[in-house]
Amino acid sequence: MTAISSASSSIISNTVLSRFPQFELSYETISHKKVSEPYDIALAIPMGKKYYVWWSYEGKRNVCYLMEITRDKRVGAIVELSIPVNQSMALGTVLYGTLVSVEPTGQPVFVIEDIFYYKGISIKHHTFSEKLGAIDNMFSDKLVSNTPTLAFALPLMWGDAILDDLQNKTRIDNCGYIVHHVQYRSLTQTVPYINMSAKPKTALSEQPASVQILEPIFYGIIPQFSYGKPQYKYPTNFVVKADVQFDIYHLFASSGRSSGGGGQDESNKSEVYCGLACIPNYEKSVFMNGLFRNIRENRNLDYIEESDDEEDFEDTRLDKYVDSEKTLVMECVFHKKFKKWVPVRLTPKGGVVVHISKL
Repeated sequence: MTAISSASSSIISNTVLSRFPQFELSYETISHKKVSEPYDIALAIPMGKKYYVWWSYEGKRNVCYLMEITRDKRVGAIVELSIPVNQSMALGTVLYGTLVSVEPTGQPVFVIEDIFYYKGISIKHHTFSEKLGAIDNMFSDKLVSNTPTLAFALPLMWGDAILDDLQNKTRIDNCGYIVHHVQYRSLTQTVPYINMSAKPKTALSEQPASVQILEPIFYGIIPQFSYGKPQYKYPTNFVVKADVQFDIYHLFASSGRSSGGGGQDESNKSEVYCGLACIPNYEKSVFMNGLFRNIRENRNLDYIEESDDEEDFEDTRLDKYVDSEKTLVMECVFHKKFKKWVPVRLTPKGGVVVHISKL
């Protein structure tokens, strides 16, 4: 990252900080016991200095600032980033996270841990599921872009938070950055974040060359939906694909021409990306894992107490548990609060995927 002098930092601070939104960081606490409900998702929090990334304006210019957070949680040095800035993001968007460097290129990556403002609206008190929805929109609508100056990524996350220390360590050791601690959150309730220690690795150079930071798969720009359409009141069929990250599933509608019988003309069948499914609870997570992932703990909780066999332990592929090529047609219901579709059941053979025009 380009260095700045203390003088330039002071000038930027005086003109910018007066407009920076006032809020408190999410409350965190430390626990040495196994977590339980309502905690249903875990994040591998990187080791490193914390920053805000703030999209705003200066005069008539749309700008993006990288803002150092000091030990007393105040804003320190501020750098204006040379990255493209979307007009809607400049209404006021604030991310919180850690700046890491990816070897061997040294590419700076901002690992997003939280979001407090989105397009001028405070979402600090929203659920983590809703916050993930906002971050998903940022990527899928290309409101943020990765450049040599700075790239953006989500931390490693997993939904089966009941796993033991050994299983967590296996994931942590292959996530692509040095992990400071594991943080447990609730997807659907506003509760304190729980931090549990994670033994850090000594250096990035010890990682296998093939290890990369996990980023969700994005299939394209999500269309503008009309939530007032009748289809949102009824069970609806989507094509569903799993992401390498746990509890992340992608939904697709059809854009094929209708056939005379009311179905779809298979010769003109194509898919339109409709964003992420909502996985609102642990039971739904287990259900979806059973369809797309090979996780034996889902089939029998007794496996949690057993050690991984040597072959599984040495398999460091990030996608070893998921069938990324598998597609299923599933009936979903619309969750009004999250404005996302919740998978309910597999659609019987011959079920028609919803046409994008109905959404």
